[in-house]
Amino acid sequence: MSPLMRRVLHPLVLLTFFALSAFHTWPLVSQLNGYVMGGREDVYMNMWHLWWMRQALWVQPQNPFFAPFLHWPLGAELYWHTLAPAKTLWGVVLLPFMSVETAYNVVLFGSFVLTGYTSWLLFRYLLERAGHGPWLAAAAALAGACVFNFSRYHLTHATAHLNLSALEGLPLYLLCFFRWLDEGKRKWLVGLALCAVYVLLCDYYYLVYIALFSLLWVVAERWKRGPLLSVDTWRDPLVRRAAVAGITAGLACVPPLVPLLLHAFPAPLQIHHGDSDYFTDLYAFFIPDTRSAWMTELPAKAREFSLNVMRMKMSTNAEETGTFLGWVTPLLAVFALWRGVPEGRRWLGLGLGFAVLSMGTVLNIGLEDRVSPVVLLIVTFLVVALVPAWRERVWRRDVLLLLGLAVYLALSEPLTAFNVPLKVQIPMPYVVFKHVVPLFSRGGMPVRFILLTVLSLSVLVAFAAAHAGAWASRRDARLGVAVALAVALIPNVEYRGLEMVVPSIPRLPPVFDEIRDAPMPAAVLTDNVQGQWEQMFHGKPVSYARVSRLPVRESAMVNSRLIRAAEGMRNAFGTVTPEEREEMRRYLKEHHFKWYVTHYFHPVRHQFITDELGGEMVHQDGYVTVYRFP
Repeated sequence: MSPLMRRVLHPLVLLTFFALSAFHTWPLVSQLNGYVMGGREDVYMNMWHLWWMRQALWVQPQNPFFAPFLHWPLGAELYWHTLAPAKTLWGVVLLPFMSVETAYNVVLFGSFVLTGYTSWLLFRYLLERAGHGPWLAAAAALAGACVFNFSRYHLTHATAHLNLSALEGLPLYLLCFFRWLDEGKRKWLVGLALCAVYVLLCDYYYLVYIALFSLLWVVAERWKRGPLLSVDTWRDPLVRRAAVAGITAGLACVPPLVPLLLHAFPAPLQIHHGDSDYFTDLYAFFIPDTRSAWMTELPAKAREFSLNVMRMKMSTNAEETGTFLGWVTPLLAVFALWRGVPEGRRWLGLGLGFAVLSMGTVLNIGLEDRVSPVVLLIVTFLVVALVPAWRERVWRRDVLLLLGLAVYLALSEPLTAFNVPLKVQIPMPYVVFKHVVPLFSRGGMPVRFILLTVLSLSVLVAFAAAHAGAWASRRDARLGVAVALAVALIPNVEYRGLEMVVPSIPRLPPVFDEIRDAPMPAAVLTDNVQGQWEQMFHGKPVSYARVSRLPVRESAMVNSRLIRAAEGMRNAFGTVTPEEREEMRRYLKEHHFKWYVTHYFHPVRHQFITDELGGEMVHQDGYVTVYRFP
């Protein structure tokens, strides 16, 4: 490939992923201004992040990880929070030229374009390293990049989670990691460290993901060469390079990690989800989620399963259901393994291992966490049948026959105990993993490990496209490239979703002009994250803060009766004693709360605000109700 063609190739790939990203996120690119992707509460929080980063770093320079005008008068700590500085720093650059919702849409859309490009760089390198020609590698890498970039995981999280949508750093880190191990050049070590910092500044857990992946990769590579626990291990050049990579990346990540560690004790409270709330059902790997375009064409039972996953297992968090791996796409991975992939067993093992971790603490099959023990027999049968090291064992055939007979008998007649079918909970590796790996016992989300399964799947699909293209290249090299590009259509069809929800931004009524123009000191009591978002327009302190983890120092204020009532907690509206009434009114006056803004009108809450707090309703419409305090 000539230098000129190489220069043209990269802009062409970027343009391709721009077009594909526009297709998968439609109608986002046609509604950048006045509308916002997703419209969930996290989206309002993320828009506030963009605005806050500009305020903290440019308008009024201060610590961006402490917001004095949230959780007023205490202030809100944003250390253990999904602030995603690598993405929200763009607010400093973009907000002078566009509205905050446009800036958010641009940053989110840019993550898709960049993720496609960086994953393409990784897969092209792996293919060229395996001996495929430059043009075929470039075309086949596109297929793998489409799997990773347009996976259901990425598309569903894009509706709410800016931090989790920022995937571009992961493949770029792995590119530098592999090239450092292969070549030992200093530039790849520097790139690896910078990518680790970037990943950390997108999402804390993604740093744990790449660290875990790197460790497992090096351990597997060392096992190929000899025992892990031996003197030769530390003499192995690969192990030495991996150790240097780990130390360098760790040192690079020290500055952003130190504030996290300093604010880790006492442990922040997990107010939104615990350590194992969301997990993957076995069926959910192969049944599309409710936002998939295939949802309307599924059989009734499959549609019902998908709907029940969201209702029963994920509550209202539809973005956590994006675990669909496809139907043809996994078959492409099987084809690649059959044709041969360098370290193919390792990619397969990592993909399956992380899929198992994504299933949480106990096995779920068809939304049932109590299953027949025959599942254990089937798993044992598959392990004995598929583990390569056991293929030459003399006992293998006899054991397989015995296990096969046991499985047949267990399936033909249910296993029973006390004359009823026996159902048991089967513990999964994550139940131990979360207590061994740091941080996961403080709010880890097992379902999100599916991302690393998708990464392994995308590598195998890239090799499947390369093998298909190599076969076609026997007739014509151009035909081989065309076949490899055609393979890329498969994940784009399988992972396509319904049109993205892009609701309009609320139009604020004139009463917000009054709040904005009021002289300080003045503050706003409010009930949810939209009240936090409105701070961008009126600039006054607010009582609310949408934080991922609640610092202990803020919990007393959040749990006070006044704040619970403002946020609509039902247990706050009982009988109020004269002493409590006086205390709440004094609190409002001392901290200059002049207004109460609620986005959900209810007669009980209205009576509490007017009778107990002395508020006077000054505005009400379909979006907001506003009270003024004396």
